[in-house]
Amino acid sequence: MLIDNAPKVIYIADPNYLNELSQELGQVTDVIDNLFFSSVRKSDVCFALDAWLDPQIIHFDSISQAVRALRSAGKYWYLHPIENIRRSRLIESECRKLPNLMHAFPLTEEIPSIGCFSLLDKNTLLFSSKRWKKAPLGDYQFIEDKINPPNRAYLKLWEALSLWGTYPTQGELALDLGASPGGWTYVMQMLGADVIAVDKAPLAPHIANLPRIQYQKQSAFALDPHSFKDIDWLLCDVACYPERTFDLVTQWIQSGKAKRMIFTLKLQGETDLSMIEKFQSIPQGRVIHLFNNKHEATFFYPAPQHLFI
Repeated sequence: MLIDNAPKVIYIADPNYLNELSQELGQVTDVIDNLFFSSVRKSDVCFALDAWLDPQIIHFDSISQAVRALRSAGKYWYLHPIENIRRSRLIESECRKLPNLMHAFPLTEEIPSIGCFSLLDKNTLLFSSKRWKKAPLGDYQFIEDKINPPNRAYLKLWEALSLWGTYPTQGELALDLGASPGGWTYVMQMLGADVIAVDKAPLAPHIANLPRIQYQKQSAFALDPHSFKDIDWLLCDVACYPERTFDLVTQWIQSGKAKRMIFTLKLQGETDLSMIEKFQSIPQGRVIHLFNNKHEATFFYPAPQHLFI
């Protein structure tokens, strides 16, 4: 039996950012574990790892009844366990087996539509067949490259590009600001782009020696955007205060020289939501705390519509 007080949307928080998501959303109807129940759909929250867009709540009397409800609502189901874990696992075991969620990069096939469910108590099932992100809970599970990248920062760019759904192509030009030691430069080069890597520190030798990479020993903040021809991909993972990143983003947007931008915002110290809001106020900009971000967020511009909840 469907319960008529299901929320309009449920936001999934990174457990480390419960307070930040709570502040972003304002008033919510309920919070259970890291699930934030809301009667209002807000499209641009930063600290939601995922969102359940059509949540339903039903009472059930048996495992088979819960399974039938899920099967009638969708093909694949991912369990987000919060209560009655053993009973939840029994329901999960009766659902269709999920496809392999571990992917090589770049994604060569689309992740199918996967719903999520939880038990609120022994006889209450919460589920949503429609979700914001393709990967359950926003966790893009990649087969890591443990040989070529000089550090693990490449995972942030893998996730950002997978979320965007668009990848660099051969002959496109990427400008990587604050490139050292070269993790993001490596990603763009291996996808076929020509890369200008800018940093006062050098690239790792095995990255610097790759073809189609031009290194400039320079500060990202000293560059004149108009000194470059049009840039297909502007990337920045510079470790600096968000205010400086905002100024850099604004400068490049005003120049009109970059078609697409992916910037990391380093949230140093206590999270400053007013700074996040400045980036959110940029038309066509989107700020998202990625699964692979640490105390960071990622700015997309111009963000495709599917990045908004």
